[in-house]
Amino acid sequence: MGIFGLGGNKQSKDGGSGASSSRDPRKAVRFFEHADTVASAGNYDYAIDLFINGLRHDPANMNRHEDLRDVALKRKLAGGKPAGFAAKLSSGGSTKLEKMLSAEKLWAMSPLDARLMRDVMKLAVEADAQEDDETNLAEVAYWMGVNAMEQTSTKPDKGLYMSLQESFAKIGAYAKAVEACKRAIGVAPNDAKLFELLRNLEAEKMISGGQFGAGEQGDFRSNLKDADAQATLQAEGQLRVGESEQDQIIAKRRAEWEETPEDSDKLTKLIDVLLKTEQEDHESEAIELLNKAWEDVGQYRFKMRAGDIKMKQMARQSRILKQMAQDKSPEAIAEFQENQKQRLAFELGEYEERSKNYPTDMGIRYEYGRRLFQAGRFDDAIGAFQQAKADAKHRAQSHLFLGQCYLKKSWNEEAVDTLHEGIESHKLQDDRLALDLRYLLMEALTLVAEGSKKLEAAKEAQKVASGILQTDISYRDIQARMEKIRELVKTLEAASDD
Repeated sequence: MGIFGLGGNKQSKDGGSGASSSRDPRKAVRFFEHADTVASAGNYDYAIDLFINGLRHDPANMNRHEDLRDVALKRKLAGGKPAGFAAKLSSGGSTKLEKMLSAEKLWAMSPLDARLMRDVMKLAVEADAQEDDETNLAEVAYWMGVNAMEQTSTKPDKGLYMSLQESFAKIGAYAKAVEACKRAIGVAPNDAKLFELLRNLEAEKMISGGQFGAGEQGDFRSNLKDADAQATLQAEGQLRVGESEQDQIIAKRRAEWEETPEDSDKLTKLIDVLLKTEQEDHESEAIELLNKAWEDVGQYRFKMRAGDIKMKQMARQSRILKQMAQDKSPEAIAEFQENQKQRLAFELGEYEERSKNYPTDMGIRYEYGRRLFQAGRFDDAIGAFQQAKADAKHRAQSHLFLGQCYLKKSWNEEAVDTLHEGIESHKLQDDRLALDLRYLLMEALTLVAEGSKKLEAAKEAQKVASGILQTDISYRDIQARMEKIRELVKTLEAASDD
């Protein structure tokens, strides 16, 4: 691909698809904003259509491809069905970009289907070769390929891996191409051609000298963006001695936004490069820009992102103060405790406001409940978690917090009931959340047994403790708790015999 200096150049605008001339960034913004609104109301199918329409006008907007994936996953959790047979037969359009977007819509209807991800990636690579130089679809292809690789970790497929490695190689992402080839070898270890292909890919990776795609996951995207920006700066003669490449990229993005300050996508690009520096002054500038955008256009998403940045800053400061407090200095401990109070107060305000602006977003409701619990507002937290458990993504964790809230209020029987529900909703038996749910159930059952002298509850607590012990003997204080529960069972059995 021309992006990496490894292949042919992209076609020019005159010789390409011609689609770029019909794009309107303002239309893209309107489609995306409408998609956000209908998605927050749970109308996921319509939101997907709107995202696809927006991407027709702004196909390289990675943030919006990722937003589409989030909506697709929410749709699936809500019981959304895959696309129908007729939709699958459709070619999707005359241009490579239209075909890619058609494939992406099919994938959004089945967002865990690695083969559909493979199709989108392949078409994104082909579209990238045809589109003008301003349209960078290699990044979309890489992102989709990484998702496909993750999805196939439990279902190895040689043919799928071979297709992925071919697409990765075409965009110069040789580290991922090598990984895909190795996975294919794991499925077919006696295929000599695969070993020859692997040697060639590893040679290409070495020749690339650790450049684009040669690093770990995530490096490709940042390298690609930086290289694209640097190439543009060089072409425009804007490289300045004494400034870092990063400073020049920020300057370019700021100049682009200042030309058309009403363009929210250009503002987003400026915010992205400011945040990438992870420098306090740049983060603070991003917060000011986002808050001003919120005041000017009234789109709450700007204010919400400013809040995310502020919470990240406060969390970073908290980690520093916590480390300083480890020397047991009264002043350092007091400063850390004050920081924690301020941080919790800010986050409570943020999530309370967000829950009002997005009342149907149960992810926000769950995060609000967590802060309410930390603040000791257990009644309010119960209300938040009772709503959040409607979302499958947060159901088990919500039950865990509900169990803790009920125990804080000495509602032991209610805690037992909700923890049973949480365990049933969480299909895994041996991960940390599964153990946490069972441990809390053990505690609730023990309290019921002690308070009401119920032998049946004590025996169930013993059974739950035994299961934890057999899964992970080092989990918390499970060995000591097991011994105490055994003694409780013996005591209650002796009392029942009298």
